[in-house]
Amino acid sequence: MALKGDLVVTGWGLVCPLGLTSAQSWEALLKGEGAGEDLTGPEWEKLKRPRAARVRHFHAAPGTAHRDRSIQLAALAAEEAWNQAGLYGADPAAVATTFSSSKGGLMALLAARESLDRGEAPPDRFFEEFFPSAPGLFLRRQLGFGGPALSFSAACATGLASLIQAADWIERREAQVVLAGSAESSIHPLILAGFGNMGLLTPDPEGGRPFDLCREGFLLGEGAAAMVLERGSSARARGIKPLARLSGWALGADGGGILEIDPQGRSIIEIIQKALRRAGLSPEDIDYINAHGTGTRANDKVESRALFEIFGDDKVWVSSTKGATGHLLGAAGSVEAVFAGLALASGKAPATRNLRTPDPDCRLRHVPLDGVSGNWKNVLSLSYGIGGQLGAVIFSKG
Repeated sequence: MALKGDLVVTGWGLVCPLGLTSAQSWEALLKGEGAGEDLTGPEWEKLKRPRAARVRHFHAAPGTAHRDRSIQLAALAAEEAWNQAGLYGADPAAVATTFSSSKGGLMALLAARESLDRGEAPPDRFFEEFFPSAPGLFLRRQLGFGGPALSFSAACATGLASLIQAADWIERREAQVVLAGSAESSIHPLILAGFGNMGLLTPDPEGGRPFDLCREGFLLGEGAAAMVLERGSSARARGIKPLARLSGWALGADGGGILEIDPQGRSIIEIIQKALRRAGLSPEDIDYINAHGTGTRANDKVESRALFEIFGDDKVWVSSTKGATGHLLGAAGSVEAVFAGLALASGKAPATRNLRTPDPDCRLRHVPLDGVSGNWKNVLSLSYGIGGQLGAVIFSKG
């Protein structure tokens, strides 16, 4: 087993509608910027006011130009994390990967169907693109990793499931270094129509309003994020200063239904308590929480109830970054984990964009509109997926 506190993050990378790097995205988030655009073209004409948050103006990394967009985003995030961790000199045979998507290469799948409709054969690499494991397997081949590779499709908790598997491998000494993360690009009429029929999309042109009294849903987005996780001893041997420690984590499930979750928030409470116990921390030790905060009526109310039960409403700062980025689905967990890590490293926490009138049912210590600063020592990031898949991770200093 690894020594307690010996799991560290040495690199992270992020691409989302706010920016093409973690630094660019973080700066935009702290400034209160948001992303969202009207979707135009014949394919969108049957949908009412279609909007989404897209990643704009990026150049595909070498070898990805003709790949599914989720793979292109994954490659950009992985490259940033890999460079920051200084691992180009590492033995690739010792590197494992847990990198996935909740929906896989959806665009590749739909393009293959269009090929069939035209009487053409689907692309030769079709099966390499549409599985949820596609981004991770591409990165493994592209970077020459020789360690184990797994993927997890856990809806909006996919990114945290990947990170937690990486931690488990390192603890059990099955890998020395792991590239973990998730990607998602499924801005398509089929997906928007599905979420719209479920009543989950906001009609507000400003985007979602997590925890707001007038919240109506979320804005769909896309993105990717990656983290390099390794033993502290490995990082020290390479002379690399860790960005954070991964001190606590937990996965859980709520079997209420596809959207329903225990209204008392008991399943959320359970995973937070498990993560705290693993980290050896109490609720009073957490300085900031990056909440799942989708901006839907039910999620925000239940999540707030669970957080209030554990932390109260006057000790720990809470915000959701989905008001700025949109809901990135399978990429949400990893993107928001990087944001939590950046909050820890910078001592700053972003406000929840579009939160103007907090819902009395969401009794939390909301980060004020101009953000908040402090000497953060421990931060918590939370993700919940459709079908009741839940994840929690804690990052710590020192």
